[in-house]
Amino acid sequence: MALIHEKSSRGRTQTGWLDSFHTFSFGGFNDPARVGHRSLRVINEDRVIPGAGFGEHSHADMEIITYVISGALAHRDSLGNGSTIHVGDVQRMSAGTGITHSEMNASDTEPVHFLQIWILPDRDGVEPSYEQKAIDTAKATNRFHVIAGAGGGMDAVHLHRNVSVLLARMDDGVTATHEFAPGRAGFLQIVNGMVTVDGETLSAGDGLQFTGRDICTVGAMTNCEALLFDLD
Repeated sequence: MALIHEKSSRGRTQTGWLDSFHTFSFGGFNDPARVGHRSLRVINEDRVIPGAGFGEHSHADMEIITYVISGALAHRDSLGNGSTIHVGDVQRMSAGTGITHSEMNASDTEPVHFLQIWILPDRDGVEPSYEQKAIDTAKATNRFHVIAGAGGGMDAVHLHRNVSVLLARMDDGVTATHEFAPGRAGFLQIVNGMVTVDGETLSAGDGLQFTGRDICTVGAMTNCEALLFDLD
């Protein structure tokens, strides 16, 4: 079974400093048919103007992944962490028993464009933690490469869930595949460019939700970038 989440069907929050598209129900966008997929709860595509951002706020019992598409994001949290997330980095914050943080545009002159992803942990009450790594982009060129998962890795952040997040940056005309174990589910989010999957064309902002398949084959119709979620 597969369901296309067209970019035009997403929810949207617009303020003076934020333009955010919501693949799943979030904030003022409430669609009973779009409340997440398995443990994947949020994919928000955010654009923040220079010098602005999300001030201090709290989370609990959620794995939060940040993936910057363009620009840079400044992170601060109640654990004492302070860092700047650039293109080519992946960040994970385990909210666990509770964490307060802020995410601000790191530039006073350029906007920042990023994805905010929430995944339910496998248990509540874990110790809050923070992790940020540089992605080995060569490993993600023209194939799917894990950037977040239960085992972590040299350039993958650790998740408290049996879920993998994979990145592919593909050249025009290339095909990339990923195999799924029995009982798993998937979600493909197109970050940039245009692809084809099973005869369907998807472009930046579109998503494909699916279950019951053992392989996902993605063909690049342009130079493109995509995230693939392998879900328990």
